[in-house]
Amino acid sequence: KAKAEPKASAPIPVTPEGEMKDMSLPMDATYNPKAVESAWSSWWKKEGFFSCDPKKAKGTAESQRFIMVIPPPNVTGSLHIGHSLTCSIEDSLTRWHRMCGHVTLWVPGTDHAGIATQSVVEKLLYKLENKTRHDLGREKFLERVWAWKEKHGSRIMHQLHRCGASPDWSRERFTMDPMLSKAVQEAFIRFHDQGLIHRDNRLVNWCPHLRTALSDLEVDHEDIPGTTFLTIPGFEGKVEVGVLCEFKYQIKGTQDYLTVATTRLETMLGDTGVAVHPEDDRYKAFVGKEIVHPFFPDRKMVVVADAMVDREFGTGCVKITPAHDFNDFKCGQRHGLEFISIFGEDGRINDK
Repeated sequence: KAKAEPKASAPIPVTPEGEMKDMSLPMDATYNPKAVESAWSSWWKKEGFFSCDPKKAKGTAESQRFIMVIPPPNVTGSLHIGHSLTCSIEDSLTRWHRMCGHVTLWVPGTDHAGIATQSVVEKLLYKLENKTRHDLGREKFLERVWAWKEKHGSRIMHQLHRCGASPDWSRERFTMDPMLSKAVQEAFIRFHDQGLIHRDNRLVNWCPHLRTALSDLEVDHEDIPGTTFLTIPGFEGKVEVGVLCEFKYQIKGTQDYLTVATTRLETMLGDTGVAVHPEDDRYKAFVGKEIVHPFFPDRKMVVVADAMVDREFGTGCVKITPAHDFNDFKCGQRHGLEFISIFGEDGRINDK
């Protein structure tokens, strides 16, 4: 028996962008995303269904208002399934409040992503032009970042459109927009005027390769069990770390010495003290004594008693470099030690 010729599939009706879909056509037996999903978002946006009227919102009871800002996705890439899940939940909440007749506002936007965006743009710049951001200068580099943001930020918003999200698209924002930056500045100025924040010198996570500070969230801490060779960005070959070294500081005016142990020998150039545990009988007699730095004999250095010291680790004496270690920073503040920065932006020892 001859096989029947397969039926030709009917053409998929394509709705022009911004137009309402023709609902009079019969429903297909199978789900066709292109036929079902196309043009809905553009029509919703054109009709302004998701816009919020400020005049209507003014004077409305708080219980009759629903205002939410989308957790802005990073402008560095594309949306993933996690974004889709969050977007679906937020969209459901927003649409439900609209159906309840509440004044509803869902604000869309993207986040500048800080160091992540800078890193991506710098890699592209070096790959395509063999240049660094320092070769361009601050203003020219910022122009490249904004251009990259316009390209990828638009892609993310397009993906949100495809998801059928219903924020007020007329209020789309980027975290570095002038209006938002001004609001952030105003907030910090008010906090400062109210005495809630103050300006001070603090330690930061500095990257010598990128020449910028990193937030705590952008730093991965790694415990080194012993001698280890690590690859350092911007440095050829591997670097030996985790080696415990010992050296001595002389007690001023005597022939006595304190032996300290450290895995960061180079930071001894910034030492301004030595800490011992207050209950360590081996060193109680030296607390308050001055010590001599072998390279800077005129620098004031003192032995302090601090409970942060682990008596069982190393020699029980800890060199204190307040400007280059977070624990030493706090110790230096507690005991009024001098803060001496010995590194430049490139991670090399400075001339000071």
